[in-house]
Amino acid sequence: MEEMVWNIPPAVPIPDELIRAGYTPLLSAVLASRGIRTAAEAAAFLECGADVLEDPYRLTDMDAAVSRIQRALDRNETVAVYGDYDVDGITSACLLTEYLRGIGLKTEIYIPDRLEEGYGLNNMALDRLSRRNVSLVITVDCGVTAVEETDHAAELGIDVIITDHHECRETLPRAAAVVDPKRPDCPSGERDLAGVGVAFKLACALSGDAAGTLARFADLAAVGTVADVMPLTGENRYIVRTGLEKLRRDPRPGLAALMDEANVQRDRLNAASVSFTLAPRINAAGRLGQVAH
Repeated sequence: MEEMVWNIPPAVPIPDELIRAGYTPLLSAVLASRGIRTAAEAAAFLECGADVLEDPYRLTDMDAAVSRIQRALDRNETVAVYGDYDVDGITSACLLTEYLRGIGLKTEIYIPDRLEEGYGLNNMALDRLSRRNVSLVITVDCGVTAVEETDHAAELGIDVIITDHHECRETLPRAAAVVDPKRPDCPSGERDLAGVGVAFKLACALSGDAAGTLARFADLAAVGTVADVMPLTGENRYIVRTGLEKLRRDPRPGLAALMDEANVQRDRLNAASVSFTLAPRINAAGRLGQVAH
């Protein structure tokens, strides 16, 4: 075996201001390595609060998405939330389905079979949903590249709202709305949201109450964000911090049961607990069989 060579970056000078503000030398060194130079920047990074939650309508097409969902509610339409079989996709689908059912919308959840259907929207699933009288499909954590599938949905009389966080192609699907922070024309400052983060923003736009929506769904949003290895800065950091606290104190029954089964000590739960203990077990559902239909 060849000898490994470590490339170690040069040490970043520790700003005196961080030390004077009471941060330990080690923490100050870590902050400095991340480009944080002042006490104000350190406080904003470490102690971010609800003020970091950006207006969900800064995401392009959010207004169109809300309008179409409101029309579905007014017309008593049947809606399907179409997710993915990884942790981000599952938590996204659970969050949005629970929210939509809570406002009285007849909503079913659809997660494709990993082996038989593969990732993302597919025509077979859309045909199946059409036979169930679904007239609106809302994708979570997928769909931004599903140009042909969205056209097929239109042929079936199904509107599609896409919520995703993956990179866009040059041509976007002809959907009722395409909500993705990575759209080139999206003015949002939060480009690194997970799929569950985008689903959360849609729920915030519908409710008009970001703080209340986060209090209700923080555990799901945190698990999906951590599992998808999103940067823990800005909104993501606040979502995860709030979600970890909810997991410790008041998790939803399914996550509580999973933590008990996995012998997670709630008082010591952190992001690593989610990454290496909870997330693999949730991911296993999509690898062993069908997550949900």
